[in-house]
Amino acid sequence: MRFSSAIVVAGAASANAALQGFNYGAGLTTGAAKTQQDFEVDFKRAQNLPGTSGWNAARLYTSVQAGTKNSFISAIPAAIATNTKLLLGVWASAGQDAVTAELEAIQSAIDQYGSKFTDLVVGLSCGSEDLYRVTPTGVKNKAGIGAGPDVLLNYINQIKAKNWGFSIGHVDTWTAWTNSSNNEVIEAIDWLGYDGYPYFETDLSNSIDNAKSQFDQSFGATKGASMGKPVWMTESGWPVSGPTSGQAEASIDNAERYWQEVACMLLAEGVPTFWYTLRDAEPTVPSPSFGIIGSQIDSDPLYDLSCSAKNSTSSSASSSATSAMASSAMASSAMASGTATATATEASSTASGSSSGESGSPGVAPLASASPSSGSGSSGSGSGSSGSSNSTSPSYMPGSPSAASPSSTGSMPAQYSTGAASSNGLSAIAAIAAIIGLVVHA
Repeated sequence: MRFSSAIVVAGAASANAALQGFNYGAGLTTGAAKTQQDFEVDFKRAQNLPGTSGWNAARLYTSVQAGTKNSFISAIPAAIATNTKLLLGVWASAGQDAVTAELEAIQSAIDQYGSKFTDLVVGLSCGSEDLYRVTPTGVKNKAGIGAGPDVLLNYINQIKAKNWGFSIGHVDTWTAWTNSSNNEVIEAIDWLGYDGYPYFETDLSNSIDNAKSQFDQSFGATKGASMGKPVWMTESGWPVSGPTSGQAEASIDNAERYWQEVACMLLAEGVPTFWYTLRDAEPTVPSPSFGIIGSQIDSDPLYDLSCSAKNSTSSSASSSATSAMASSAMASSAMASGTATATATEASSTASGSSSGESGSPGVAPLASASPSSGSGSSGSGSGSSGSSNSTSPSYMPGSPSAASPSSTGSMPAQYSTGAASSNGLSAIAAIAAIIGLVVHA
């Protein structure tokens, strides 16, 4: 089945402006792969969250079912059964064989379901935080296996050659997007996916009081580097429990404030938004934990999800001392990430196999849900090779085979800030990824 990409991309532009969904890993915290029923339960709950109009979209880190070579992920039939929109993922840090398996899985789903599947696809992300992981900062923070711009461009062209007509993007940290050495990736895609977690920005004054300002600065920097292309908010959140990260404290109150100030603002502005996350305690609770509901899917949200006008302040209105610090950090981090060594890029391709350990990575059994990696700074998700199995915290990438079990359902946010603080954050993200059983990129 072939489609006109120009028509699909143009036609999806207005519809995607209203996208609101969560990130979903491929596995449970027990290491077991998520079944169709597991995904259906989550998707139905997301559509009926009190205080919201319903969150009816899902971002996947991989399109391969955990524990299989190239079978499509059970989230696809679950989405069809629940009429949930899908942002597909292709894990791009595990080498050519893994990408081939991803593309085979997607084609298999198209062959089996046809338009019942393709009509739900709002986009396809080729990779997640791959560029960040091969930078000097990512390597220092042990963020996991990544891929350089030349490798990603090759994979993007392979996807385009399929003529599926899906809107193609890539998800990465703001430091990766503002690095001019990655411009060829921006030129090749239809939209940019932003991945950011102020909680992990330990190089900055990252208390909850400064979180929105830091988000605004890094999201704005990404838009500034986008060459006029749409920027989607594909991964962010604040933990309800867990360790203190720099000046950032994990608590239900702070998670609610971040939701009110950032999520509500994004929704008011019509930015396609994928939050981290609906539930990461599946069933055990990771640390940090980003879930807006606990281990029981039918339990009430841990905080108020309704958005009031006063909290939907435009991101363009933020200015503070933290903004200045964020701007400075962006400049230095862009310089620090300037070039990824050929060695790092090669390593990411060669070792991408089943040893990459990212949650939900192809070819690996996704055992845990995705969880954010803490070492990539505010924007990095950290789902690299250490992925977690069940939690869905930001910065973890669930679709790439890694040393860790790729069966996790999500990715962990990796700190992409430029200093030692970032490496601390990335280590935290790696720990989360390990918990969820996914290979997380830091």
